[in-house]
This record gives sequence, C-alpha cells and structure tokens, in this order.
Amino acid sequence: MTDEKVTGTLDAAEAAANESAEALAEAVVDSSAPKRKRRRKPLSNRAKIIWGVVIVVVVAGGFGMWKWHEQPSFCSTLCHIEQPYVDNLSQAQGVEGMDKYGNAVSNSNAMMAVLHNHTQTTAKPEMVCVDCHIPNLRELAHDGISFTFGNYTVPRSERSASQLEEWDGNEGSQFCANENCHVYLLGNDGLVSPEKLEEATADMAFNPHERHHANLNDDCTMCHKGHRASTVVCTACHQHEDVEVPDGWVDWSTSEQILVTAFDN
Repeated sequence: MTDEKVTGTLDAAEAAANESAEALAEAVVDSSAPKRKRRRKPLSNRAKIIWGVVIVVVVAGGFGMWKWHEQPSFCSTLCHIEQPYVDNLSQAQGVEGMDKYGNAVSNSNAMMAVLHNHTQTTAKPEMVCVDCHIPNLRELAHDGISFTFGNYTVPRSERSASQLEEWDGNEGSQFCANENCHVYLLGNDGLVSPEKLEEATADMAFNPHERHHANLNDDCTMCHKGHRASTVVCTACHQHEDVEVPDGWVDWSTSEQILVTAFDN
C-alpha cells in the first residue's frame, strides 16, 4: 500500500471519528437541555359548557341531599322501619293521636316527639328527627350494618336517653337538656341541676322531680316518652297517693301493658 493510500485512509477514519464525537456531544447537550412541555390544548367552548353543567349538578345534588337528610322523609325513605316514628312525629299537637305501636293517645302532647315538633321552648321553633337524634358516623354505620343483615326487631326495642347518648359519650340528661333545649335546667357543670329541675315543678301537688329516692334512676325518658304516651313512673309505688296524671299520660301499670302488648304481637 502506498503512502498516499495510507494517509487517505487515516484521514477518512479521523474524519469519521470527529463526526461521531460531534454527534455524541450534540446528543448529550440535547438530553441535558430541559424538554419543552407540550402545551395542553385549551378546552373548547362546548367542553367548558359540559363541565360547567356537571359541576353545577354535582354541587346542587350534594346540597339537596344534605338538606334532605335533615328531613323526616329521609329517615322513612331509606329505612322502612322508621315510618311509624315519622308518622308519629308528624301528628298535630293537642289532639287525640296515635303512638308508634298504633295505640290511641287521648292527647298527642303526651308524646314528646309531637310536643316538641313545634315549640317555643327550644332554640328552634320546629324540631325534626336529627335535632334529637344527632347523626353519629359510628352509630349510623352500626345501624346500617344491622339493617342490611336483618339484625333488628320490629317493633324496635325502646332505648333510654342514656342509651341514645352512649355513642356520643354524653350523659342521658344531655339528650333533653343542652345548649339548644331546656337550658334553664342546666347547672354550672353543663348538666341538669337536680335543684333547678325540682324547682321547675314545685307548684304541683305532687312534685315528680323531688328527690324522693336517692338511688332512683332518674333518666328523663323513664317518664317522658318520645313516641308513645309518657308515663308517671311514680305511680308504680305511690298508687294510693293523689298523684296527678297529666292529660294523655298513663300510669305505670298501663305503660307496662303497652309494652307487653306491642312485643307479644
């Protein structure tokens, strides 16, 4: 091979190497340079209208559901066993009515749910289910599971105020007397004051709130029944005394018979 051919071959190899090096350098520069983000294509007017309608429907539906859940119809629609309670609550005040078991009540005001559905003694002039039965997620989940698997009785067993407040960790008296209801009965500790409670009915011939027995369970719902005639529990041991039974209320023996009849059928 002549010297000219050798030199030409070397020159060609060197040129090829230089081109490869330049190409590699350009690739490195391109890879290290920030990539331009692709500009997102703006929404068309039609798409904007569709999304606007969807958002409005979702917001309106959510607001409507929130307002509906505060109404008695929400309870009876989603849970059929609540219908007797909703019907009971919806009765007129001060007339002959019917309790949740279908029994006649001579004065509907004897049922606390009816007495309080329109009242001037609370922070709200109109009371609905969730004003007393305040939603609690754990309780709702428990009741929902029980309803789904049929783990419930019809009629439903009666719960005391203490049991109704158990999920919220409150005392039973707080179901009836709190910052919204019967505030005048609260003491400095935020709970019902026995002295104020006794004073509230001091003008009665027989004061049912007087502390007759130190160990007596004075849960409000012992006497004041929400969806059936309230009971003068004192008549259980004072049958022969002149104990006043308010209009529509029943004595202890009648109250017990109501339960026996309701749960035996």
